[in-house]
Amino acid sequence: MMTSKGDTGRPQGHAHLIQAWRRLAVQLGPLIGDNGFCALFGRACRLVGPDFRWLAGTPACKACDAQVGALDAMLAGVTPEQAEAAHAALLKTFTELLAALIGQALATRLVDAALLDGNAQNAQEHM
Repeated sequence: MMTSKGDTGRPQGHAHLIQAWRRLAVQLGPLIGDNGFCALFGRACRLVGPDFRWLAGTPACKACDAQVGALDAMLAGVTPEQAEAAHAALLKTFTELLAALIGQALATRLVDAALLDGNAQNAQEHM
């Protein structure tokens, strides 16, 4: 079995979700930094926590890679349907928090660019 990081052990079902968060961290890094990304991500996890209790305990950290790695481990422990639902709720909440910080238009543009890059890459991989 292949994992989201290329090892054996965990299914690859949520790899595209993790890649979206990695691209988003790269997009936002120059604008809000690792600390800013981690703070927004941690807050988003706490806000969606009532619906996805396993996300509420996301450990605080100051490096995007560590934060995304923690999400990777959590998504690996739930069903693909739960992972998709949590990702959607987390992304919506994260985008709303980002919009409050930098404005709706810029937040939407940055998030869409990160997600579109991934969709374009996925389309090219399947050709």
